[in-house]
Amino acid sequence: MKIYLPFLAALLFFSCQTARTIDKNKTAEESEQTEQTMKSELIGKWTLDYMSPVAGISFDKLFGIQMPYLTFVDGEKVAGNNGCNNIAGEYTATDKRISFDTEKFRSTRMFCENFDETAFTGMLKTINGYSVINNGQKLILLTGDIVSMTFVRTQE
Repeated sequence: MKIYLPFLAALLFFSCQTARTIDKNKTAEESEQTEQTMKSELIGKWTLDYMSPVAGISFDKLFGIQMPYLTFVDGEKVAGNNGCNNIAGEYTATDKRISFDTEKFRSTRMFCENFDETAFTGMLKTINGYSVINNGQKLILLTGDIVSMTFVRTQE
């Protein structure tokens, strides 16, 4: 019996290692597919539906010219409008985490009277999470656990 005990222990150890390796490979493949699915659910135009108040100014009074929007072009490029000027730049999204590289955003330079140019992109700078709900029709952007912005999918 003592002779079989080391053999059984070795067999058990190697079988567990093999199972872990298979699970790791499967998880990596599933993670890649999940990441691609998440990015593809973002692709398209999203119009701002709600934004946390900025400097005490309510959402209703913040954007008088036009409602800001984002268009996710592909897995890393985003374009849109901040309520006055067109913007374009890059974002990174993985595993329900998202960040916008707003420091490198490009923008047109139209003059918009009584308009805070930085309100929209300033809020985007704080975003670090997202969720797509309502059968892909609503995008929620989070700062930590707080809903900072919501968008509705818009047909182009």
